[in-house]
Amino acid sequence: MLATAQDTASDSIPFRRHQWAAQFAGGTTFASLGALRFTAPDRAWLLDFRFTGGHAHDTRYAGDTLLSDGFSSNASVDTRIGRRFYQGRGKSVVSFQTVGALGGYTHNCGGTTAPIAAGGCSNGWRAGVFGELGAAYLITRRFSIGGAATLAFTYQKTKITGSSGLVGRDWAYQGSVQGLSFGATVYF
Repeated sequence: MLATAQDTASDSIPFRRHQWAAQFAGGTTFASLGALRFTAPDRAWLLDFRFTGGHAHDTRYAGDTLLSDGFSSNASVDTRIGRRFYQGRGKSVVSFQTVGALGGYTHNCGGTTAPIAAGGCSNGWRAGVFGELGAAYLITRRFSIGGAATLAFTYQKTKITGSSGLVGRDWAYQGSVQGLSFGATVYF
């Protein structure tokens, strides 16, 4: 009996060595863009950039009298590099685990312009490790959608500068559940 391409196992992994993929993902507080480079059908290197940010403005009145006028803004970017491991879970589904290192930059500012002008900014860096569990559904052999949950442990060092000239320095260790992400991947 001759084996054909259609005789493959139902839980086989559809990727190949030296294959590339572009990954686009997002969650409730971030967006990310990354690349995968497969070293084997069940293993790939991940390079990913994760972006977060926001801005808020708050004005409070009592009748026609301005009580306070303030703002806050924040932005951060993290670079993640790691190793991803895949398992076939049927004809069109793969599960994966990713472990790796991350590093990033964070910027936060806030202040008030009324009744008294005051404010400050903090800038800092962070480094740590992350782990990710996820799954993807292959709509075609070149496109999948899926989701993942990420845990991270980081060390962060921050410099805080106030509008009065005061300078502070902080450091912190932090463990976090970075939330669920949903994404799409294009395979080349």
